[in-house]
Amino acid sequence: MRIGILGGTFDPPHIGHLLMAEEARLQMNLDEIWWMPNKIPPHKEKESDTTEQDRLEMVKEMISLHSHFKVCDIELHREGPSYTVDTLKLLRGQHPNAVFYFIIGEDSLMNLHKWYKSEEIKKLVSFIVIRRPGYDTNEATEGITLLEGPTIDVSSTTIRETLNTGTFNRFLLTKGVFDMIKERHLYE
Repeated sequence: MRIGILGGTFDPPHIGHLLMAEEARLQMNLDEIWWMPNKIPPHKEKESDTTEQDRLEMVKEMISLHSHFKVCDIELHREGPSYTVDTLKLLRGQHPNAVFYFIIGEDSLMNLHKWYKSEEIKKLVSFIVIRRPGYDTNEATEGITLLEGPTIDVSSTTIRETLNTGTFNRFLLTKGVFDMIKERHLYE
């Protein structure tokens, strides 16, 4: 089985994430995309008051109509920082016949060398890099596949910052995620 892993804080998950996941699935002929919410990303400070459960449920809601998308909550059950290398070792041990691909945006590729044990990660998994507006990476090296496709310049940070203003574009979120945010008074 060919599995793409899309990791992130998903705080909140948005249509940019959906576009990345589906583009990787289609272009790389992946059987499934596993959405993997981070517990404690080592490179980020906590930026909102949402709980792990809120983020997990938003992801589940967003992907619920997509049969090729699954939730992988392995990092939410571990203690300490969510180091990709540790997660990949666990997943490979649990699913020895699977071929894993790690899906990232072009912005993340620029900082891949800063990831904890990045060289070891490159030996464990191939990367699928989705091009993003404003970045110009031309280095398709071994283990890294650059994909063109529809993208949208959106971030969870921008969504959180504009959600309760008159400048928020409601269509950056699926209806289910938007409704969940409003019902739970998230990001207020």
